[in-house]
Amino acid sequence: MTTQTPTTHLPPNLSPDSIDTLTELTAILTRLRASQTASASSTIPPPAAGSVTGTTPLPSSSLQSGTFGVKELPAATDNLKHKLQRARAAVRTLPDVARSVEQQERDIAELEARRREQLAMLARIKAVGLEQSKGEDGERMID
Repeated sequence: MTTQTPTTHLPPNLSPDSIDTLTELTAILTRLRASQTASASSTIPPPAAGSVTGTTPLPSSSLQSGTFGVKELPAATDNLKHKLQRARAAVRTLPDVARSVEQQERDIAELEARRREQLAMLARIKAVGLEQSKGEDGERMID
C-alpha cells in the first residue's frame, strides 16, 4: 500500500531569493577581479612617449569605487556566508529531509507505478467515452 505524504510548501524564510548565491558571488568576484586587474595594470610600466597602446586607461578613482583587495574578501563575503547559513537552517526545517536515498527511491517507484495505473485508467475511460459517443450507424456523434 502506498503512503501519501501531504503536500508541503516552502517555509516562509526559504524562497528562491534566499538561496540565490550565484548572483551575489558573481558580483563579489567581479569586484575582486576588477581590483586585481587594476593592481596589475598599475605595476606595468607606462608606454613610451608617442606610442599607441590601443586602450585608454581608466582613472584610478573609478577603479577603486566598488572594488576591494584580497584582504577585504572575508568582509565582502560575510553576507553571502550568512545567507547560506540561513538557507541551510531553513532546509533543515523541511519535512522528510532526513529520509534516506533508499526511502526516497521507494517512494518514487510507488508514485511512478501509481501514475502508470492512472494513465491506464484514463485510457480505458477515454475508450469507453468514444464508444458511448458512437451513434446507431457506428459513426461518431461528437467530433
